[in-house]
Amino acid sequence: MMDQEKAIAHLQKAIQCATVSYPDRTRINFKEYDHFIDHLKASYPLLHKKAKLEKVEKYSLVYHLKGKTDQDPIALMGHYDVVPVKEEGWTIPPFSGEVKDGYVYGRGTLDMKGQVIAVCEAIEACLKEGVEFERDLYLLFGHNEETGSEMPDSGAKNTRDLLKSRGIHFHLVVDEGGAFIDGKALGVPSTVVLVGVGEKGYLDVELSATQSGGHASMPPVTSALYDVFKAAMLMESHKFNADFNPATDAMFKALVPYMKQPMKFLFKHRHFFKPLILLALVKSPDTAATVRTTSVMTMAQGSSAPNVLAQVGKVNINCRIVPGDSIEKVKARIETRVGPKIKVTLHNGTQPTDICRSDIPQFKLIQSAITTVYPDFKVVAPYLMIAATDSRVYHGMAEAVYRVDPFASSKEDRHTVHADNERLLIDSYLKGIELFKLILKEASKAS
Repeated sequence: MMDQEKAIAHLQKAIQCATVSYPDRTRINFKEYDHFIDHLKASYPLLHKKAKLEKVEKYSLVYHLKGKTDQDPIALMGHYDVVPVKEEGWTIPPFSGEVKDGYVYGRGTLDMKGQVIAVCEAIEACLKEGVEFERDLYLLFGHNEETGSEMPDSGAKNTRDLLKSRGIHFHLVVDEGGAFIDGKALGVPSTVVLVGVGEKGYLDVELSATQSGGHASMPPVTSALYDVFKAAMLMESHKFNADFNPATDAMFKALVPYMKQPMKFLFKHRHFFKPLILLALVKSPDTAATVRTTSVMTMAQGSSAPNVLAQVGKVNINCRIVPGDSIEKVKARIETRVGPKIKVTLHNGTQPTDICRSDIPQFKLIQSAITTVYPDFKVVAPYLMIAATDSRVYHGMAEAVYRVDPFASSKEDRHTVHADNERLLIDSYLKGIELFKLILKEASKAS
């Protein structure tokens, strides 16, 4: 049985470890990472007794618990690094782990120490109950997900490479993601629980224009900044084409039985009504992002003084690439759109993942666990993750890779992720532990 008071205290202690991640590794206080790892060892003695622990890049954790068979293992993923904090916006100290009004407050409660600790609580509870796992179990906890995905010291990629070198192929991988959403926009009169079955690709595109510069009192016909902003505005004003992709099509198929008319008729015959449906979907940023590649200006750079013309004007465009598109296609479209005067340079590119099926036992297992723990939420559907997670690296070496949100309260509190006063409702946290217990017990069974 789970000791709820201890489970809450364990989360509080985890939040008190300020495991802030920075792209500049010299800014990281790795003593806080050591404190977090020591906390896991002290809090979960059975896990550390029965599982083998390896460290990748010194701080990414790989727990391996042997099962009774040699069938493909399962993996539960997470990361324990967090984004930086500006404390002046917080009403409760961000690394206090304080309990108030039924919530645990602190940076990382939702993203994603809450989920990491819930997984640890679940496995420790299973071991106390004497649960025997048929399949091997891996717990994969990264230390630089927030900043390390494209860097050589990426914990996720190096862990993947280590496991791949050992010939490991996973039956099921579960990571962060998913969402509890209001289904009304899609014609479903209830909360819809979304499970991520794939991810969009990521690409930063630098547009640059070069001139000789000079004094701002004698400007040219058009400045370097004008040229580069004009090019960037062409990208924002001429959106990428929208279309269904395997993930959104699977989502619509899953939701049709729960839809009200006339949406039910339209989406049941969605390929006939595709132009009409896509026209409606692209009107909202939330749904537009699921059916097309997006591009948006995020950063700009000019001269270093207010009275000096920029010799080089730069704008960064952040692109999220839908399955069916690719880095190469996006680059070609941008170069065609902005013209030869603008230099196009690519940074931090990752292709969209493939899409995992939602008509297989692994998805049905996740679906059953969610509806068992949250009986009020009957509608569970696959969807395309528009953000990036570490689990993207396991596509190709797993039969199923899913992103799951274990905490229903995130529907109301998701706005606190990477923001002030991040918090996790205690009742939802405890239900998340039960969710992972169910997943562990069922997913580890041999077929």
